[in-house]
This record gives sequence, structure tokens and C-alpha cells, in this order.
Amino acid sequence: MFRWTTLIAIAAVLVLAGCSEDRSEGGGGGGGGGSEPAAGSDNVIRFTFAPDPVWRWLKDQGIKDEMEQEAKIQILDSSTWDEFGIYAGGHADVVSVGSFEVPELEKQTGVKSVIFGRYNIARAVIAVRKDSPYQTLSDLKGKKITTFTAVSDALLWGSMVKKSENIDFKAEDGDFEFVLTDVQNMASLVAKGDAEACICLPDFAIKELKSGDLRILYDGQSDGEKFQADIAEGHPGPAINVFVAREDWFSEHQKEAEFFLKVWERGIKEWNEHRDEIIAAYPQDFAAQNQDDQKWIGNYLDDHNWFMDSVYLDDEWIQGENQVFDLLKETGFMESDQEEPPFESVGAPATR
Repeated sequence: MFRWTTLIAIAAVLVLAGCSEDRSEGGGGGGGGGSEPAAGSDNVIRFTFAPDPVWRWLKDQGIKDEMEQEAKIQILDSSTWDEFGIYAGGHADVVSVGSFEVPELEKQTGVKSVIFGRYNIARAVIAVRKDSPYQTLSDLKGKKITTFTAVSDALLWGSMVKKSENIDFKAEDGDFEFVLTDVQNMASLVAKGDAEACICLPDFAIKELKSGDLRILYDGQSDGEKFQADIAEGHPGPAINVFVAREDWFSEHQKEAEFFLKVWERGIKEWNEHRDEIIAAYPQDFAAQNQDDQKWIGNYLDDHNWFMDSVYLDDEWIQGENQVFDLLKETGFMESDQEEPPFESVGAPATR
């Protein structure tokens, strides 16, 4: 789990140097310059998240501004690929990470956190060259596998194949040689022969998958889909993006947390109604370089949609998601006595 420690160190350096990314991605409702609001401010939510097309759409369409003005609550957003570091450094009230990453987040930071919303299902696939003989990860023992992280999807794939194939998918002293690289380079390294497989995000491997240079193992299943099939049938998860808040902030800012989910629920509605428009408006968030790429990712999403149908938690989903932690403990990717993060429902629809 060395990535977490590295990110905390990077975040500390950035804070000390006074360097940060544009905290509002153009200002829509969250900019204005000036000093950062104090932690725990009422009517303000400090949110950090990786660049996201639905969030861009909510801002650019004026939806976020309109909802903020009506509720008199402001979401100050920081768009960064180092969302963990920003949160760990105390510069965000809410962050989005994988549900199965929250125990490690708490362990590394000492910050008690709660999961109060959901957004994306895990979508990483295992891909190899089309002419390779490999059919499972067991066939790839001792080979190079590209990944962009030692946690996240690598953690989920590792726990599943440990259970199903009894192979060690850990980054250190495991059965494979992991090559850490940028997310946009993983598929191309495999296609060129510099590695034998990748833990690829489909939207960052469009060129290689569309051309057929790479093929996906496990009948085309993502880690989220394989988890649904093998571990928790019917469960829409596990979540690669849940909304996580510091426990103390959440307990004192129920109104703000409820508004936050209301905005994102609107985002899910916009996605369902305007998906192809959103892809066309923000092709960079899908690594789509032309209209053919946009069409390919749209077709892929028809069969492998990684967006939840709602951001709100319910008891059935929570029970299913808790099986992720059972799996991690069973396979040694989480300490048996480590506490699981609490799930807290807030801002549920009136029918609940």
C-alpha cells in the first residue's frame, strides 16, 4: 500500500509550496479566489475528485450553480488525480475513492471516515495481446503486468484471483512483476510487447481494444462484473467511487451532506438522459480522440455500464458491498481485525 504514503508526502509538499491545481476547474460556483474556507464551515462543502465528465456537465450547464443558489450551499471543488492526498492533508471534507480503499485510507491517515454515497462501479479489465496464449491470470505467473496503482483495481483483482485461482497478486513478493505506469500508457505497453498484460481501464485502452490488438480475459468481465458473478450475485458493485466524508464533518453537516448527494443524483439523471452528449462534450475524460472512439466507448457502456443507478445507499446494497471486506480479509489483503468503514444513509428519497 505504498502509494498512499507517497501521496500523503506529495500533498504535504504541495501545501508547503503553495502549489495546487485550479480548485474550481474554471470557477463555476466554486472559484472566486481568496482564502480557503475554514474546515467545518457551514453551508460549504470542500470536495476533491478526479476529473469527471458528469461533474463538468453539471457545472457547464449551470445546474450546479442553480442548485447552490436555491439551497444556499456551496460546493468548492478541487479537480485532481491526487484526491487522496488533498483529503489526507485536511483540505477536503468529502472525497471519492473505492469503498475497499477506505480502511487503508483510515489506517494511513488516522482520520475516521464514513461512506455516505455511491457513484461508479469498478471497471478495470485484464487485457493481453490478441495472439498471446494466456487465458487466465494463472497463465501469466512470472510475467510483467502494467498497472497504474498497487491498490484500487489491483487490490480487487488480487483478492478475487487469490480466492478463485490461489495466486498471489500482491505488488511485492507476489507471482507477477508489476510495472507501474501512467493510466494512459498501460495498454500501449502491452500492445508493443513491453509487458504481457495490463489492468486496464477500458476508456484508456480504446485504441488497442477497438483495433483488436488486445483482448480481454475472463469473458470480457471487469473486476466489478466478476465480483458480481462470483461473489455477490445481483449486487451493483463493488464501488470504485463512493463518497466519503470525515466522520466529524459528516455528523455536524447533515444538511450539507444531503445537498451534496442531491446534486450528484441530478448528475446521474443527466448522465442517463444525455450520455452521448456528455461523451461528445468531454471526450478527454474518456480518452476518446475522435468520433469513432466516442462511438466505441458508447457501445461499450451499453454492455458494461459502470455508473450506479442512484447515489443513495440502501440496506441491500450495503450488505452486498460489505462482502468486499469479507473477501479482502479472507484473502489476506486486509487485516482480519481491521475495522470496516461505516455506511451512513442521508438525504434518501421520500419513498424510503
